[in-house]
Amino acid sequence: MSSGPEDSFRFRRARLIVKEALRDDTTTPLYLLCGGGLTNAASAYLLEPKIAARLRLLWIGGPEHSGLALPPPGAGKVEYNLSIDLIAAQVVLNDSPLPLWQIPRDAYRQPLVSLAELDERIGRQGPLGAYLLGSLADLLQRAKGSLGETYVLGDNPLVLLSALQSSWERDPSSCRYVDRAAPIINDNGGYEANPAGRSIRVYTTLDTRLLFADLFAKVRRFDSAQSSRAP
Repeated sequence: MSSGPEDSFRFRRARLIVKEALRDDTTTPLYLLCGGGLTNAASAYLLEPKIAARLRLLWIGGPEHSGLALPPPGAGKVEYNLSIDLIAAQVVLNDSPLPLWQIPRDAYRQPLVSLAELDERIGRQGPLGAYLLGSLADLLQRAKGSLGETYVLGDNPLVLLSALQSSWERDPSSCRYVDRAAPIINDNGGYEANPAGRSIRVYTTLDTRLLFADLFAKVRRFDSAQSSRAP
């Protein structure tokens, strides 16, 4: 079977991940942030399994874990980001030793902000805020009011957990997680207990105050700098 442009692009991305993970000029792990499917992570691991020793994978995705949280009302049969590439998730969870920090659905739904606050905090500050709110307005228009008066900044925890760590004993110290044996993901997108699975972090509580305050401050700072340069 011949591969198309999309497959070639995925291969290049996987090669880039491998190259960065195996750099010999640093001993720090490579943070690989996945805000959707796990295609890139699975492809890179299959290409070069050695990256597991040098990589830290953060994934926004997967359903709630039993005993930690319940699915939200009307939840889909398969959690959205998991459904993007179920086979890739099975490679990462079931078959690989990749160190994983998982932010499942109950956690990534926590960064909930009102549209009014977004407008007040960043929408009226300058070009960056206007651009961000304009992109969101386009989504809201296409949703035809079905999203109500709030929006979940569900991919932003990737920044919170990677860039906004404590200065000493570096870790996302203001967030909470539990260590769990990595479950098996079955063909229906559900978890099956796997007591022999490697230990993974499953985040349960996110520091949304830090997340929102950092976002709002950086947008304001950027827009203030742009304003000061204007003639």
